[in-house]
Amino acid sequence: MDKRLFREYLQERRALAADSRGRQKVIFLDNCSGHLDESECEDELHRLNASLRYLPPNATDLCQPADSFVIAKIKDVWSRMWNEKKIELIEDKEWQNKARKDGSYSGKLKNPGKKFFLELADAAVKEVNGKRDKNGINYARKAMMRCGLSLGVDGNWRTTQLFPHLQEIVKKYPAEFEGKVKSAERGGVTSEREGGSSEENESAPPTFSAVMNSARNEALV
Repeated sequence: MDKRLFREYLQERRALAADSRGRQKVIFLDNCSGHLDESECEDELHRLNASLRYLPPNATDLCQPADSFVIAKIKDVWSRMWNEKKIELIEDKEWQNKARKDGSYSGKLKNPGKKFFLELADAAVKEVNGKRDKNGINYARKAMMRCGLSLGVDGNWRTTQLFPHLQEIVKKYPAEFEGKVKSAERGGVTSEREGGSSEENESAPPTFSAVMNSARNEALV
């Protein structure tokens, strides 16, 4: 990903389109250097009626849906399929048979090739996309809810929908969660939210900047 590709992504109507009900979209981004700042893509955001929000640096393993959940599921499927292929190669005695300079052999399995691995990645993603939990929710949507970036199945937002480690962080830093801690009090964290309940907000998810910055600081200790 670079800034040119990110701009193309914002312009690609098959990937992103304005909300049919006229609501403003919020696009959450991690701190990848290939992402644009809002000032660099004003025209694209205006067309989408969207704004950009950035997850705290070095905390994506805690609050980035793909990092914290979806990618792990894809890796599980990838590992299973790749192990099945390796067993197949062993049974077919598909060993590398090119002799080294000293006449010995590496003893490794043959590389199945780029085409195989591209097809493996495609199959792994499709399998994960096709899975549902007991409520019929796919993993991508579930990860968004567990990271606090989407409403729950009933249309409400609750801290109980979060991953357990995020619930623990909210309990440990209630003032930051409620947006009552100013930047001078907590290492540069700016107050973004006043009032509200830490259990439920029926309109939209609360801002996580202060809480996730606290989590990031803990992770770096």
